Amino acid sequence: MPDIYDLQTRADGPAGKLPITEEMLRNEPSGNLFGLTQGAGMGWDPAALVGDDWLILNTHGGVRAEDGRPIALGYHTGHWEIGLQVRAAAETLKEAGCVPFAAHCSDPCDGRTQGTPGMFDSLPFRNDAALVMRRQIRSLPTRKGVIGVATCDKGLPAMMMALAGMGDLPCVLVPGGVTLPPREGEDAGAVQTIGARFSHGLISLDEASALGCRACGTPGGGCQFLGTAATSQVVGEALGLAPMHSALAPSGSLVSALTTVAGFGSLMIADHQGISSLGFVMAVGTVTCMAAALVFLPALLTILVRRGWRLR
Repeated sequence: MPDIYDLQTRADGPAGKLPITEEMLRNEPSGNLFGLTQGAGMGWDPAALVGDDWLILNTHGGVRAEDGRPIALGYHTGHWEIGLQVRAAAETLKEAGCVPFAAHCSDPCDGRTQGTPGMFDSLPFRNDAALVMRRQIRSLPTRKGVIGVATCDKGLPAMMMALAGMGDLPCVLVPGGVTLPPREGEDAGAVQTIGARFSHGLISLDEASALGCRACGTPGGGCQFLGTAATSQVVGEALGLAPMHSALAPSGSLVSALTTVAGFGSLMIADHQGISSLGFVMAVGTVTCMAAALVFLPALLTILVRRGWRLR
């Protein structure tokens, strides 16, 4: 056994020197200078700390091994693989000579708290989280912009409200995508009724067990049906907060990672946040989404089926 009295009480500290100037020492807030000390202490190359600071704010939950195995579960699949998107954004920022920061404000799940007193905490979470997220953004005074990565019906609207409240600070929303539905079974909405259906004799115990096990076809992403989570992803894209075609991308896929990188790219060329006419854009975007979902998509599917396509 190790000797409990054999304790290290001093360390050499990071090698090198902070990239500071006389002007910075005289005029910069002490917090900005200490922030450089913290960055070097966490292992960042001191010479590279001169790059622009960018915040990747996200709702990640759980602890996931490199090979995808769960070490500690999250509350829901929606925030399980967000860390992959955060990493993709951070690596892209670093390659561009920037200094990425990641901050987390995880979120609950209505599906998990249904029928319990936890719903009284889940429902008001959006407003609480939006306040916390805005505080997290402002707590990095040197940030040049924010990438907000979120997925589900609490964290994603909260992230949208937080980003919308940042004035002229460049911000972009990156949705966490969806979990795929099973090839045989029910989506994450229908499967939440297995208890009620079994009680009424509509399904057997074996059917309930099988349906409940495979409803989330892949490990990460929000619910597949157009509930609040998926609809919020669509609305975020319609508002111009998220990159095009980023809503409802399969979580953990190459598409999901590329939308994160695209989100960063859009920030790099943006001069402003682009949501000053939020009310107008919201109205136009919502009507456009409704028209696409209720008119264009059904017509397109009908044409494809008539031409021999098989929908799976």
